[in-house]
Amino acid sequence: MPNRLAAKLLLVAFLAVANAGASVSLSNVAVSQREGTKLVDIFYDADNSNDDAVFVSVIVSNSTSEITDASFEGDIGNEVPEGAGLHIVWNGGADLGDELFPDLSITLQVSASGGEGMVLVPAGSNSGTDPDFGWYNLTVDAFYMDATEVTKAEWNVVAETTTTVSSGSGAGVGSSHPVQDITWVEAIKWCNARSLQDGLDACYNINNSSCNFSADGYRLPTDDEWEYAARGGMQGQRFPWGSSIAHYDANYLSEQVDYYDVSDTEGYHPDYERSSYPFTSPAGSFDPDNYGLYDMAGNVWEWCWNSIGAGKSRRGGSWASVAFYLQAGYKDDLTNVESPYTDNYYVGFRTVRNAEAGASATTNMVFDARNYTLSVVSAFGAPVPVAGATVLAWRAAVTCSVESAVNEGGTNYTCIGWTGAGSVPATGSSNAAMVVLSELASSIVWNWASDDTDLDGMDDDWETDFFGDLGQSATNDYDFDGQDNLSEYIAGTIPTNSASLFELYGEPGGEGFVVHWPGASNRTYNVYSTPDLVYINFKPLETNIAFPRSSATSAVSSAGFFRVDVSK
Repeated sequence: MPNRLAAKLLLVAFLAVANAGASVSLSNVAVSQREGTKLVDIFYDADNSNDDAVFVSVIVSNSTSEITDASFEGDIGNEVPEGAGLHIVWNGGADLGDELFPDLSITLQVSASGGEGMVLVPAGSNSGTDPDFGWYNLTVDAFYMDATEVTKAEWNVVAETTTTVSSGSGAGVGSSHPVQDITWVEAIKWCNARSLQDGLDACYNINNSSCNFSADGYRLPTDDEWEYAARGGMQGQRFPWGSSIAHYDANYLSEQVDYYDVSDTEGYHPDYERSSYPFTSPAGSFDPDNYGLYDMAGNVWEWCWNSIGAGKSRRGGSWASVAFYLQAGYKDDLTNVESPYTDNYYVGFRTVRNAEAGASATTNMVFDARNYTLSVVSAFGAPVPVAGATVLAWRAAVTCSVESAVNEGGTNYTCIGWTGAGSVPATGSSNAAMVVLSELASSIVWNWASDDTDLDGMDDDWETDFFGDLGQSATNDYDFDGQDNLSEYIAGTIPTNSASLFELYGEPGGEGFVVHWPGASNRTYNVYSTPDLVYINFKPLETNIAFPRSSATSAVSSAGFFRVDVSK
């Protein structure tokens, strides 16, 4: 993508609306991608005037979808102690593809703790077109919801300590399985009893089955609340996780007659089929949706509140339902089917509470989840990291280094610097370089030279090979061929052989005249031409020719005059 990340991303956002009157306040929110990783650090301060714990959730939005509480660690979830310097780490690389996201929205929400086993479903709207039920538009205030369906153990804790709920009502395969065989009326009675046990205001008038939605106690979710929670921030999908379903997603009856039912096996879930009904699974046996809610599809139907039919409906399907009934958009309002006093072994429920006053802050940031490549090349020695390509994250800092001296074939070499492309500076003079990856493709190449102890411009090993010692000066012409020692060193000719000269010869070739010269490694050549021998008329034919090339072609077919200079 065209956007280039700044050297450091540090964005601070405060609550758009004042926290006046809220029991929980949020401040000092800072969000940044950790350099050299695909992690995002979220720092914040939370203050709860009523309690020492808060409920914290994070929603990451990429304009088309939401990611909530997926790969988050740290001070997140229920019962987070209030205080300063709270810290959440999001592994964005695990949740997003290898892309650049120039406008990622991260919303931090903090409220008073909702109680054990509950999660916060954030306020907001979710609208779209369901593949099977058409257009929907859901808008809700924030509320707490049981993370799992009410279990048999949880049912017993309340039912056995109150006279309003029959102690013999409610069944379950085990204490960790959802309670079932309860009526809608028994469910709302249990909600009232749980509220009173926790010191909260009861929501229901059992005599006329009405609900006080302003009370702070436990109640059944409304149809809109349930569907909003079940969609988990996803838009226009059938299920909390997408548009197809299999037995690894939920506990249901697979018929494989619908193209979105992709289970490997037909029939009841093979892990939970028993000798007798019901075939429930322990609550929370499958992955949660983006709000941290389990079994929003399958296991047991869940009693809900509807504005018609004495306020009763059920949602989500069960272990005995085919995939169609597990969809978030399917609603069984039971207007003329079952009374609120009917129970069944495939029906259970979960509860919700109104969320207490809280605070939120939204930050937009650039997040780079792409892979960056660093290529390392070294002619001699042992570079670190090793020669080759290494895949790293955005702004990973890598120290490239080589040994200060190496021996290759009896010749001692010293690193004299480095060149590179991408994130690496173009020149250097150290045998170590810090590479910070801000370009997708970067490279580093180490250059080498032999030792020059007497600083005469000629490498020690070259002088020793030809002269036996370092006593020859650069300006001396050892073989009396008209080229001094330094010139022969630079040209790559033999200083002890008068026949070894840096000379040119030419011949017709191709579309012009080809000039040849003796080439040497680690040398750069510049070729000039002129139609006469007036020096000032020499013009560049070709420059910066690198070894092993040792020729250049003139577009002019006539020979003319040429000269070549060489540098090391």
